[in-house]
Amino acid sequence: MNKKTCLDIDPKILTYISVLMLAVLVLSLTSGVYAQNPFRAKLPGDNHGDNHPSEKDCKKSDTLEQISIKIDAEKCQMNNFKDYKKWDFYKLEDTETKDCINHFHDLGGSLVDYEVVYCYAYPEKYKDES
Repeated sequence: MNKKTCLDIDPKILTYISVLMLAVLVLSLTSGVYAQNPFRAKLPGDNHGDNHPSEKDCKKSDTLEQISIKIDAEKCQMNNFKDYKKWDFYKLEDTETKDCINHFHDLGGSLVDYEVVYCYAYPEKYKDES
């Protein structure tokens, strides 16, 4: 008995088209995955609510992650972290992160909030400079 398919297309061509479509689907789904930084994903982004930050929301007990998120969300702002080496965000970090923080402090004579965020979310900026 002869089988008649709905389409008069060679089965090999259908197979090639199917494989091609599957490859395009897989590549499109995975194309942005490798470039994602897990730290950057935690930052609130550009849609900030409070435009009048208060220094009192920056706590010495905050970790680097917590303080970076607060700074990015504009919940705290520091124009100069005085005695930053006594803060937990500095004490609890590894040597590379401390080197990054020290670099930015030495660069301008003081450490400001966005430099702390750089050392948290964009460590490659410091690595590129050194």
